[in-house]
Amino acid sequence: MRESSIMGDTALRSFVFAVEFAVGEPERVWPVLTHHEENLRELGAHYAFIYESIVEAGRVLVVIGVRTREPLLDFLRSPQLFEWFDAVGLDDLPAVFAGEAVARFDIGEAPAPGTEIVVAAVTPVEDVDGFIARVRASLFKFGRAGIRRTLVYRAFDTPHEVMFLQQLADPDKALVWVEHSEVAASWLTAAGVGAYPPVFVGRFVNAMRPAQTSGTDLH
Repeated sequence: MRESSIMGDTALRSFVFAVEFAVGEPERVWPVLTHHEENLRELGAHYAFIYESIVEAGRVLVVIGVRTREPLLDFLRSPQLFEWFDAVGLDDLPAVFAGEAVARFDIGEAPAPGTEIVVAAVTPVEDVDGFIARVRASLFKFGRAGIRRTLVYRAFDTPHEVMFLQQLADPDKALVWVEHSEVAASWLTAAGVGAYPPVFVGRFVNAMRPAQTSGTDLH
């Protein structure tokens, strides 16, 4: 197992922008992203990954990694984002998480590139450091459940909110983890409650690395 701190330096920081939505034609998402690749590059995006739910048809998660010296708010206010939402065919603003990467735990051998299954959830926490300590204490159980990697992101505008994203290689193990694990139940109690979207379980579909090397590694 390997733990990494990925806060980065104060000059160039690593942020993540995750948007989840339901769309009638999920296949429209990738062409829209590629059409806006130049805009994403100008905004500091160094990757954009698309995942499709294996639980609910038409539900999509897009994760965009941004490295920037500018405030994240500049990215969130970009008119290109709203143009992208319109082009995908969304009538309402989707569930959005914007935050900073704070920890990464590599638990086992990473899934083969392009085969990843992800479990993602946004949840309130009393203390981010305490949450990361809970993750660290649970790594053995995560590994037994088939989880290969866990990443934690702290919300940009809400200090007591995190998104954690877990990678697995097996969709069946991902579903068992979310639906039948007592350990997962203690982590996911707030997911799907109030403003928080349900836990997302999906498969990797496409990756974009604007002006960078290929790959599907999250940061």
